[in-house]
Amino acid sequence: MVFFSRSLLAVAALVGLWASSAPARAQNPNVSLSEINVALKNIPPQSGRFEQSLPNGNMARGTYHMQWPARLRFAYEGANDGGSIVTVKGKFVAVQEKLGAEPNWFPVSLTPLSVLRQAVRDGITQDMVRARDDSDSVIALTLHDPKGELPGEVTLYFTRAELTLYAWRLVDVQNLVTQVRLSQIIPTDRLDASVFIIDYDEPDEE
Repeated sequence: MVFFSRSLLAVAALVGLWASSAPARAQNPNVSLSEINVALKNIPPQSGRFEQSLPNGNMARGTYHMQWPARLRFAYEGANDGGSIVTVKGKFVAVQEKLGAEPNWFPVSLTPLSVLRQAVRDGITQDMVRARDDSDSVIALTLHDPKGELPGEVTLYFTRAELTLYAWRLVDVQNLVTQVRLSQIIPTDRLDASVFIIDYDEPDEE
């Protein structure tokens, strides 16, 4: 279960913005929640590399493919000879210990990813926002489920100029924190569906 927690939280954290390097605070935050929701709705399919900060302080790296709100795939370095693969497909997450291994399936609803998925799929409502922190170059929104049905919280990081979602930070019910940094981001019109295929029986995504 430790492996699951570490690997699954890895999926959720994109581009960690470390507090020690946070930019100066903006004096007049004026970007509306509706503008942010438009940016979330228009996240393009993309691929690239990631660097992940684990709760124990270790770092992991690899490649990713993302087509929100239903698809994510994180392949850790060494995936062809033992690295893990984490794939989000609809309401489920598959964790494979290595490429081609039989996956363990977990409901997204048991993880802070559920808050993230809800935000991207349905938009952010004001009662989801636990905190907002604006700087001259970054907007950070910390979100939770106001009904208390979804576990944990997620902080989304947007560039202020273009409202690009470039990071998120997950905190689970045990207060374990995971962040991931994206780089070499390549947006596209569409990702090949084969990227997300797992050669085992899969649960109904919806």
